[in-house]
Amino acid sequence: MVHSHEKSGRGRPREFDYDQVLDRAITLFRQRGFGATSMADLVEATALTRGSLYKAFSDKKSIYIAAFERYAQRGQQRVQAIARGDGTGRERVAHLLDYYLQQSCGKSGKLGCLVIATGLEASMLEPEIALLFRQALKRLEDTLSALIEAGIEDRSIPAGLDADSAARSLLCFMQGLRVLGKSDEQRTHLNKDLVEMAMKILG
Repeated sequence: MVHSHEKSGRGRPREFDYDQVLDRAITLFRQRGFGATSMADLVEATALTRGSLYKAFSDKKSIYIAAFERYAQRGQQRVQAIARGDGTGRERVAHLLDYYLQQSCGKSGKLGCLVIATGLEASMLEPEIALLFRQALKRLEDTLSALIEAGIEDRSIPAGLDADSAARSLLCFMQGLRVLGKSDEQRTHLNKDLVEMAMKILG
């Protein structure tokens, strides 16, 4: 998506790619969170003038909300692609945990998760932003619960399991992976053995 803002010296509009600007803001917010990121940081990261940035987003909160929504939407698309994939309910849960493990390793792990970054600051953020964090976690928890229920139905997961409690437990594990992924020391210990241990929650 290309937006036109701010006239150039010859009277032509200066154009920029809105999604590219958001992606650069996402990278910065993933590294620093909301509070430690200034508008000056965003000007430098997005390569826009301060005037163009304010015309497009009005303030840091608006940039953060737009960045979070883009980040969360793309993450949700990947999660849903896994959830709708082949395999039993149990296998699809395992695939989802594997995906989170991969995201927690390497450069992605070191960069961090914007949802987690938001959660760590939730008590200090404006209610509108804190709500986005809660909604993102709820979507993931609901997906896990639905997959567990599918596993119970196809008998790959024991019938007596409390799907909601198991989903919350796995949610804690998955978000914990993203937190540990930020640590150079802890990231080296993230491996499939952890996923196998977490899968024992399902019986």
